[in-house]
Amino acid sequence: MSKSPYGPLYTALLWVSKLCALGAVLTLIPWASASWPNLIGYRSLCTFTPASTFGCALLAGIACTVRARLVRRRPGPLFVPVAVLAVLAIGTAYWTAVWVPIKLKYTAPPAGIEAVDADSGASESGQ
Repeated sequence: MSKSPYGPLYTALLWVSKLCALGAVLTLIPWASASWPNLIGYRSLCTFTPASTFGCALLAGIACTVRARLVRRRPGPLFVPVAVLAVLAIGTAYWTAVWVPIKLKYTAPPAGIEAVDADSGASESGQ
């Protein structure tokens, strides 16, 4: 691998953006062993999909923008990366907000059912 003419920070940010972009793709891969289906409707490597996909893409976009703007000092209109990052941030926030109440159904006991100690089978009230 050749050294970047922009320095080691450029190379480091390039690897961060590559890893985050790879993470975004990996979150979408079907995975039959997943504990529950994602919001798209299938069991995937990451059950937090599509929020995790948007989040990884957002991190990759931030790394790319910092690398291009601050390290390489590439000129161009600022509204383009800002708009793309805003869409990715909105997507992450929206799908996280959709996911949280659904996830609570998997973790919280139904209303009216007493929590039970997993080891002994005894309820919290000591019965």
